[in-house]
Amino acid sequence: MPSAGRADPATVARFVRLLEDLGCESVWAVEHVIVPDDYASAYPYDRSGRMSLGPDDDIPDPLHWLTFAAAHTSTLRLGTAMLILPEHNPVDLAKRLATLDALSGGRLMAGIGVGWLKEEYDALGVPFAERGARADEYLEAMRALWTAAPARYQGRFVSFGPVHSRPRPVRGTVPIVVGGHSAASVRRAARYGDGWYPLGVRGADFAALRDRLHAECRAIGRDPAEVEITMRAPGGRGELEILRSLGVARVVIRADPDDPVGVRDKVRRYQREVLGV
Repeated sequence: MPSAGRADPATVARFVRLLEDLGCESVWAVEHVIVPDDYASAYPYDRSGRMSLGPDDDIPDPLHWLTFAAAHTSTLRLGTAMLILPEHNPVDLAKRLATLDALSGGRLMAGIGVGWLKEEYDALGVPFAERGARADEYLEAMRALWTAAPARYQGRFVSFGPVHSRPRPVRGTVPIVVGGHSAASVRRAARYGDGWYPLGVRGADFAALRDRLHAECRAIGRDPAEVEITMRAPGGRGELEILRSLGVARVVIRADPDDPVGVRDKVRRYQREVLGV
C-alpha cells in the first residue's frame, strides 16, 4: 500500500487511480511544512540522523493532497503518515479532517505524531517543549468536537465551548493512527489510537513494543485487538508472516508517482512474491 507525495495534478490523479486499479488498500501522505536549509535536530529513523527529504523535494500539504486523491478514487483509503499534531490548531484541524472524511465517504485515517524537527516548530512559532502533552490534549479536544454537540474542552493548551463543529466524520470519528516508536507513543496509541504505526523498528524491538502496547491497553481495560497495527513493508514473505503473527494488519511500501510502469511492476511483484496474492 504505497506512500507518495508530489503536487502535479496529472501525476497524482494517474498515480492514485493506478493504485486503486492494482487493488491497493490505501495511500499515505507525509507532512513537513518546511525543510530547513540545515538543521541540528537528529532524524530518529536513520543512522545518519538526516531525513531523505530535502529542499528540492515536493512535500505538499497532506490533507489537500489527499482531498485531490479522494476526488479521483472511490475505494482507496487515505492516510497521513504523519501529521505533526502539535504544529496545528486542533479546533481548525478537527474541521479539516472531518471535512476530508465526509467528502471521501469515510476513507480517511489520520496518522499523527509529535515530530522531531525543532527547527520546523521554531519556524511555525510553536513551542517544541511538552509537545507530547500538547498532542494528547489535542486528540481529546478533536474527539470532543467530532462526538459532542455542543462540544466543550478545558485543558492547559486548548479550551473551548460550548461550540458546534460540522460536518461530522462519517463513522462518528476519524480513525487516529498514532505514529512513533517511543514509550510515550505506545501509551498514546493505547489511550487514543484506533491504530499504531511504529516507525524505524524491526524484529525483537518491534515485538517488545507490541507487548508493551498490549500491556498499556490491558492496564486501561482495553482490548489490544482494537488497535490496528501498520508497518513499513518487509522485504520477504518470511518476515511478513512473523509480522502477521504479531498482529500487523497493514504494510506500506514506497513507490515513485513519476514512474507508473515501475509502480505497477513493484506492486504486482510485491503482491505475488511477498503477500502471496
